[in-house]
Amino acid sequence: MAKKLPKEVKVVQEYKARKVDYSVEKNISFSQILLYDSCQYKWYLTYPKKLAPYTPSIHTVFGTALHETAQEWLDVLYNQSVKAATEMDLSELLLDRMKKTYKKERYNNAHQDFTTPEQLQEFHTDGVQILNYLKKKRAIYFSTKNTYLAGIEVPILQEVKPGVLFKGFIDLVFYNSFTNKYLIIDIKTSTRGWSDYEKKDETKIAQILLYKEYFAQQFNTDVDNIDVEYFIVRRKIFEGGEFVPKRVQEFKPASGKVKRKKAMEKVNSFVADAFDDNGNYLEREYPKQPSKSSCMFCPFKNNPLCNVAIK
Repeated sequence: MAKKLPKEVKVVQEYKARKVDYSVEKNISFSQILLYDSCQYKWYLTYPKKLAPYTPSIHTVFGTALHETAQEWLDVLYNQSVKAATEMDLSELLLDRMKKTYKKERYNNAHQDFTTPEQLQEFHTDGVQILNYLKKKRAIYFSTKNTYLAGIEVPILQEVKPGVLFKGFIDLVFYNSFTNKYLIIDIKTSTRGWSDYEKKDETKIAQILLYKEYFAQQFNTDVDNIDVEYFIVRRKIFEGGEFVPKRVQEFKPASGKVKRKKAMEKVNSFVADAFDDNGNYLEREYPKQPSKSSCMFCPFKNNPLCNVAIK
């Protein structure tokens, strides 16, 4: 017999985001804000002008497939049984997800290949090692005691100003009936994990702070009853050194009122800079902000539209 779900879980599972009316509304995402922060001109060419070429990569294929595989495993774990989750063939499931994602990305890339079979095999092998580690350490990272999986890819849709909506999807939302708290988890795939410098980058960690703020608004819940965590999985583990890192980094950034306010100010500043009072893109001179990190993989670095790219 299935256990009775708390109302705090039901409200998340039953939520259906309304459709955005793109004829009169625009949605923004954290990736847009991140891009705007790195180079306003690149954002301008990418979004208002829609000039960015389609650039798939093995990293996006792997990230998508690993997310989907881990999420399906957790769905079985929390909504069926530990036994059923343990018996799942995650290697085969990951391979299937990678093939489907690659096929879709290849179609969108004018049927052109963008990686090699050897690279796909390497990434699959790395993914299997991550998934096997999660299975082995399941009780440490994903306890089922008093804990419910409230949602997977939970949609967030909140108005920032008339005609402009913040849109996002939260990877995982858990609810603990003992502590009466939600836990928002954002899964990040990384080659070697996050450095201390990355963990201190306020722009990088703003995403989950925004999710916390908007989740509280959307579900009319106390923001102080929401915890947040970046669940960072390492694709590569180098065992030659004295200290062997774990496959998983659990990073829980400070998410109090001051930190959330800074994240919200970043959103509001972006919207004020880039949209008029009717929610339309502002036509103005957007500055070019060349830097080694911004220009390295910029799709416009060899384009006459941008003549300041650092190569």
